[in-house]
Amino acid sequence: MRILFIGDVYMEQGRKALKKYFDQVKADTKPHLVVLNAENIANGNGITLEIYKELMAMGIHALTLGNHAYTRRDAPEVLELPYIARPANYGPGAKGREYVTLQFNDKKVTVINLLGRVFMRDQIDNPFTKIDELLGRINSDYVIVDFHAEATSEKYAMANYLDGRVDALVGTHTHVPTADACVFPQGLLYMTDVGMTGVRYGIIGGEIRQGIRKFLSGVPERVNPEPVGALQFNAVLLDLDAKKIEAIHLFE
Repeated sequence: MRILFIGDVYMEQGRKALKKYFDQVKADTKPHLVVLNAENIANGNGITLEIYKELMAMGIHALTLGNHAYTRRDAPEVLELPYIARPANYGPGAKGREYVTLQFNDKKVTVINLLGRVFMRDQIDNPFTKIDELLGRINSDYVIVDFHAEATSEKYAMANYLDGRVDALVGTHTHVPTADACVFPQGLLYMTDVGMTGVRYGIIGGEIRQGIRKFLSGVPERVNPEPVGALQFNAVLLDLDAKKIEAIHLFE
């Protein structure tokens, strides 16, 4: 079972990069299923119905989110759409699915989205105890986890916690691809952060001049996207049967 996981698609330029590279990557890697992190795909804040339909038409099978899952006003409705997994460790009553299960031939693949707590502002439940709960009731042939988290230590702790219990754990959120794609001792496929899909030389996708100004002044501003520039595409190919993981970095 080969899964192509595409890292955070950031705003309009991210969608442009996705359209530029996706068909090429899909033809080269021949994945059975494609998962994409859509946390920032709609103006930096979650996903819209229109973009959801576009992604489904392109051949994306499941979407994960992160700390902006509920930022948009239409989030309660959009998160009820099939094939979207919001972070499972939001509390009781949160709209949306805690995980998505896909069928490929006679095999079931479950995609779980978790949100980290270190350096994050959301008042969320413990992702470690939440994953225990989920694994106690999920019955699938394969399980992969998108851990949307800031701290490398938290991601590595979760990977060790889940080694031998799930098939893969990939990190998202920091928008910078890490060089540690590996296989853990009991077979877990792991990468701390897949990276982002969007502008290559922005400040994690944001406007360069604004980002520098914020560091100089210390005054917070809502992030604007970098509107032009070379594009990048970051993903990872997970071969769940052969226990292989391959990072994919394409850029102009």
